[in-house]
Amino acid sequence: MPLTPEQMDQVVDLVYATAEVLGQEIRHKAAGLIAEDLSAYPFAEIARALARCRAELHGKLTLAAIIERLPSANAHLSGNEAWALALKSTDEQETVVWTPEIARAFAAAQPVLSGDRPDKIGARMAFLAAYERELSAAKAEARQPEWQVSLGHDPQRREIVLNDAVSAGKLPAPKVAHLLPPPDKPVTEEGKRQRKQVVSKLREIINQPGDQKAQERREAREREEARRRELLEQAGAPLAAMGGR
Repeated sequence: MPLTPEQMDQVVDLVYATAEVLGQEIRHKAAGLIAEDLSAYPFAEIARALARCRAELHGKLTLAAIIERLPSANAHLSGNEAWALALKSTDEQETVVWTPEIARAFAAAQPVLSGDRPDKIGARMAFLAAYERELSAAKAEARQPEWQVSLGHDPQRREIVLNDAVSAGKLPAPKVAHLLPPPDKPVTEEGKRQRKQVVSKLREIINQPGDQKAQERREAREREEARRRELLEQAGAPLAAMGGR
């Protein structure tokens, strides 16, 4: 949110006072230009940055020294951090949350990284040079990091990376909600009852073939036993007849 006219006047006064503490004379036009260049940043951050300048600087007050002490102006990743993140984008399985500045710098380095003779060291140097230019432009325009998502194919990695980005405040939860799997819904009493019925039915289906086979074996044994008794009775009848003669 841009500074209000009242805050702009306060920043000019703070710039004057800070320069005076550092033993420096500053013209009204120069103080006004510094305040204008700082107008895109929060007033509280500007006040704290100027306080740090008064405590830490031993030379002249400069716009660069003030911006260096503004958290919002230094929210972008460092060159090495950005390079490590950009390398992950070469893995199609990996989801990456990065900024347009990182993406453009990596695009400039990719021909060196993926050419006929890949040169990782040369690609890193090309990336760092391009990223430094991107950061200089972003700081000159007071642009904050605009975090964007490059989706990978691995759904588990996607969920982890996006949740980490939300936790770090890089992405608002509603912006990534449609990219995450739906949360597990609580099971209602009706759902529990239906689940119990399904489990019971499955158990019956699983156990049924064994029960049928056991029944068939019992019936077979009974038929065999009945047949054996019948044969014994038939064999015993002639013997009884012969004994009666």
